[in-house]
Amino acid sequence: MHILALHGFTGCGEDFATFSPLCRRVDTWHSPNLPGHGTDPQLNCSPEATIEFVHRHSKSSNILLGYSMGARAALLHAVQNPKKWDALILISPNPGIENQATRTERRIVDEKLAQRIEQDGVDAFIEFWQNTPMIRSQKNIRKDWRDAMQAHRKQHTAKGLAVSLRQFGQGQCPNLWPKLEKLTLPTLLLSGIEDRKYTDIAKLMSEALPDCTHHKIEGAGHMPHLETPSASADSINNFLDIITAKSGSGSGKPFPRVA
Repeated sequence: MHILALHGFTGCGEDFATFSPLCRRVDTWHSPNLPGHGTDPQLNCSPEATIEFVHRHSKSSNILLGYSMGARAALLHAVQNPKKWDALILISPNPGIENQATRTERRIVDEKLAQRIEQDGVDAFIEFWQNTPMIRSQKNIRKDWRDAMQAHRKQHTAKGLAVSLRQFGQGQCPNLWPKLEKLTLPTLLLSGIEDRKYTDIAKLMSEALPDCTHHKIEGAGHMPHLETPSASADSINNFLDIITAKSGSGSGKPFPRVA
């Protein structure tokens, strides 16, 4: 099995390097930096450009995984290209904001954050971001993993992160809730049980998706795959075992890709 893994806001592809070896079912991981991220970022971060970015990086992958902002990108691609993927894994996902007034409010909040990045710089913004209530639980990540993650985050550019917020923030992305009932591919949702907002969202998603499993990870917040990696990897391994068995590949070989 081959996973395309999409990181969250201020993250990078390297965030999966420590977690990926725990997922024994996966042969290869491809974890690119999403638009707006990295030392030389792609500065078109619109939903349309992000779909194209995912498509461009999906050539050799048959499982699509996304975390937080990356889950938004993954879901956006999957609803438009469902036959491309054999399975979908979403960690702390949100299909979108349904209320138009709330979407407008979110765009205003994201614009203020974008201005803060441009004014204060990446290092100061990362320090602020790490102490917001939703992100604060990442302090529970083992120190060497967190130190590496922090070092990578400080390599981003202020312009790239600001453009990502303005063009691919929750307020700019389409509301995908109405699309969920037609997304029939096997889907695993992971949420940290300490992250009540996203656990509630995942519960509602699991009720809308036709073929969905939702695992709530004990002792984790918004980033369960790094906060409690063993439990998160177990969930992913079990999910892949089940869908492999359903595909008729009892030998343990990856199931056939959908063209």
